[in-house]
Amino acid sequence: MNNNENHPTRRMKIRPLTALKAVRNVLNDPEQTSQVFRVLQALSGPSLGKNFNKFCSTETGKRVLDEKIDLVEKLNDPNYLASLPERTLGHTYHRFINREQISAGGLEEASAEAVAEDGSSSVNSSQETNAEFDLFVRRTRASHDLFHVLTRYGRDPLGEACLLAFTYGQTKNIAFPFILLSAARRLYQGAGITVFGALWRGYRDGKKARWLLAADWESLLEQPLENVRDSYRIPAPERYQRLAANLAQASA
Repeated sequence: MNNNENHPTRRMKIRPLTALKAVRNVLNDPEQTSQVFRVLQALSGPSLGKNFNKFCSTETGKRVLDEKIDLVEKLNDPNYLASLPERTLGHTYHRFINREQISAGGLEEASAEAVAEDGSSSVNSSQETNAEFDLFVRRTRASHDLFHVLTRYGRDPLGEACLLAFTYGQTKNIAFPFILLSAARRLYQGAGITVFGALWRGYRDGKKARWLLAADWESLLEQPLENVRDSYRIPAPERYQRLAANLAQASA
């Protein structure tokens, strides 16, 4: 495995104006997933490199990088996912992506679209690439919908916001609170002041949970979902669930 002292992420710049424009776009059209990735590219800066270095120090990280294990390939295999027993993480994930009509490949395409819109890669000073770092980013990006399944946060605007808060608790990536602060007004208008309690609970649960960026997803996919939640200390998001139910009832 390579020495990461000269890793290209250390030269990434923070671009708040680019991030602000992307947030405005996604607020106007929540289906513009690529705009979320533009925010991440503009604001991730040093936090991405820190998380990568931490990943490299874990047993799972070392094995993934040494063996070049690509999580996306497994998540894009519907036959494998469908073959897993009921109530496993993998089978539940399979039902989730079918119901929502999404895929790990869709996240890859949205990320590529964001890079194309910016006109360059997120590494500003050169075209240098790092295969290990790219594999880590690809793996982290693909785990987003696994986070949905584990945390029970839905893909509604409030659920996505709560998941961002949870993810910030895990990663300390300033892009996530930037998006949340930008979206807070609309969330408040739709759900009232109780939305902030749900967001705070998401952040707190993410901070208390075991670090999911180093999760051995390939093994966890085959384990009972509730066992995985217990192992990683992920409780039911009761505030979000109550608020989401109230909002659904009010709009019915």
